[in-house]
Parts: sequence; C-alpha cells; structure tokens
Amino acid sequence: MIKFINKHYKNIIFCLVGTFVNALGVNCFLLGANLGDGGTVGISLALKYTLGLSPALTSLIINTLVVFVGWKFLSKTTAIYTVIANTALSFFLNLTEGINLGVDDFVINSVFGGAVIGIGAGLVISTGSTLGGTSVIAKVLNKYLDIKTSQGIFMLDGLVVLSFLLVLPIENVLFTIIMLFVTERATSFIIEGFNPKKAVTIISNKNEEISNKINDFTGRGSTLLTGSGGYSKNQRTMLYVVVPQSQVTRIKKLVNKEDEHAFLAIHDVRDVLGSGFININ
Repeated sequence: MIKFINKHYKNIIFCLVGTFVNALGVNCFLLGANLGDGGTVGISLALKYTLGLSPALTSLIINTLVVFVGWKFLSKTTAIYTVIANTALSFFLNLTEGINLGVDDFVINSVFGGAVIGIGAGLVISTGSTLGGTSVIAKVLNKYLDIKTSQGIFMLDGLVVLSFLLVLPIENVLFTIIMLFVTERATSFIIEGFNPKKAVTIISNKNEEISNKINDFTGRGSTLLTGSGGYSKNQRTMLYVVVPQSQVTRIKKLVNKEDEHAFLAIHDVRDVLGSGFININ
C-alpha cells in the first residue's frame, strides 16, 4: 500500500481535495435548502430528511456495500481510488456537517451547490476514480444486461431524484434537477479543462493543401487517412486533426476557402494525450 501511495500520491491528493469540496457543497448548500442529489449521496440525503440519519454514516455504508459487490468490475487502481474517495467523502461530510451559510434562496443554493459539487466530482473523476454508487452499479448492469454504463448511471440517478418526490415538495425536486444540470456542466468543465478540444475530420480533394494551411495556422500536425466511399468505392484521403475549440470557427472558414464542397465532421473529444497536448506520464 505504501508503494501504491508513493506512486499515486498526486492523484490521491486530488481525490482528497475533490471529496472535501464535494462535502462542502452538500453541507453548505443542499442541506440548508432541503435539496436532493443523485447517486448514493442522494440516497443518504433522503434518509437524512426522513429518518434524521447522518449522510456521512449512511453514504459510507452504502458505498462500501456497492463497492464490495462491484469490486470485480473495476480495475485494481480504480477500485483503490474509489475506496479512498468514498472514505474521504464520508469523513469530510462529517467534518463539515456544522457548516451552514444560512442562505435560504433556492436559486442560489441550486446553482452554487451544483457548481461546487461539480468541481469536487470533476477533481475526483479526473484521477480515474469514481464516487462509487451508481457508477459501480452501472458497470454491473453493463456486464449482465448489456446496458451502456452512461445510460445506467442516468437511469439510476433519475430513480434517486424521482424518489425525492416522496419526501420533498415538488419545488425542491425541481430545483434539485437544476442543481444536477449545473453539477454536470461543472464536472465536464473541470475534466475537459478551460479550453476543450475538438476533433475535425475533413474529406476533400484538396486535403494536402488544407493540411498545410491548418499547420500554418495552428502549429499542429494533422493526419491523412486513406478511405474508400461506401457507394462509389473510390479511394480518397481524409484529414484528421485535433484543435482547441476556440480555433474551430477559423478552421471552418479556412477549409471553405480552399474547397467549398469539402465535407467536415466535428466531434467532441474527452481526453487528448500525447505530443503537443498533455504528457501521458
């Protein structure tokens, strides 16, 4: 375990910081306004509102059971990160339990609560860890029921949020949905960074000229791929390049100037590693 900590201490620090921020978001904004959440934290909040149980204790118990059941569906590193993150989250939920900003405005609590929780979740997920709960169960569903992991998380979180209709007024549940949307946006922002990247695929008879223009403009290389048309069977080249989102509009104009009949497909990309981007190590 000491060897693991020495090798992964940076990610462990990010996990701890992320779970602390997450716990602050729950105690400072959600509990004060009686808002819900998705995943196991959401279940813990429902138990808090109905039975008065501590979210720190219930989230630890639920996540421990879930990780135990789904352990074999996680890689060893992810499983250890998940245990660390879940234990730290419960500890910080207990540590920050007495912190209350005293804000009783639904809009402020849902927006700022979602932003703070999303930042914390993004820091944790960026390390390769999970916050347990629905993400682990979703992997089990993917294994046995062939349901995509992302779809499984969405369905499970949806069920948790809908369950709040049994314990909270509908106004609170609606603001919970707003909070979850803000959380998702904040999480994506942390994971993708301040300037998310886009992958551009270009099919044109002037791909070599376009490639040179893109290289002059962005300072980045591009890749020429050989393909054949599904109908015509004619071979032609395709150009593939990854650029910052801020450069996409300029790339469109550049391509259109060279070949107004060119075909462009622009894709979102999650992580970009390697030369010119983030060092894999």
